[in-house]
Amino acid sequence: MAHRRVPTPSQTIGPFFPEHFVGGADHDLTFLDDKSKRAQGQKIYIGGNIYEAERLPRWNCVVEIWQPDANGCFAHPNDPRRARADPNFVGWGRRSSDDAGWYDFITVKPGGYADPLTGKPRAPHIDISIMSSGLMRRVVTTLFFPGEAANVQDPVFNAIPDAAVRERLILRPEKLERAPNDAIAYRLDIVLQGEGETPFFVD
Repeated sequence: MAHRRVPTPSQTIGPFFPEHFVGGADHDLTFLDDKSKRAQGQKIYIGGNIYEAERLPRWNCVVEIWQPDANGCFAHPNDPRRARADPNFVGWGRRSSDDAGWYDFITVKPGGYADPLTGKPRAPHIDISIMSSGLMRRVVTTLFFPGEAANVQDPVFNAIPDAAVRERLILRPEKLERAPNDAIAYRLDIVLQGEGETPFFVD
């Protein structure tokens, strides 16, 4: 007789993350161990606030991003172009939000690539996930760049039927105080719930 499998019960994430869970340089993707060997491509800075409903700041979130390098290559066995991947670019970063809900990353602008399932071109983008006390599971979405012609055909961007909601995933150029002088700065605030909620995808 076959046994019926039922899902394991889940609880909220947390209740907290210790400080050592996030390293001091984990938010800078432009180098591995040696700062003299920097990743190729245009350096960019991404920052913003994470909010709960009614624009309350969500502190102590663990925010992770992952992306290809400036040429659209991943240093991963599943990428057929992995041999061409930038050896000084890790492609993954982690940051915790501060008391004001602020998160930020230093990275390079990613290149586009062909979707491995559909073959359709993917616009330059950065994937982002958030874990936080009070969430039942991590939330995942994708950040896109303004003015990219490839956004029009990107299958993930266009999975959101409402154009106004899609706009919530487009990074905004903005002068940000914490940005390195040699980086182009972008801002994107993330709203976990309520008015102006950021669209998240099922992971």
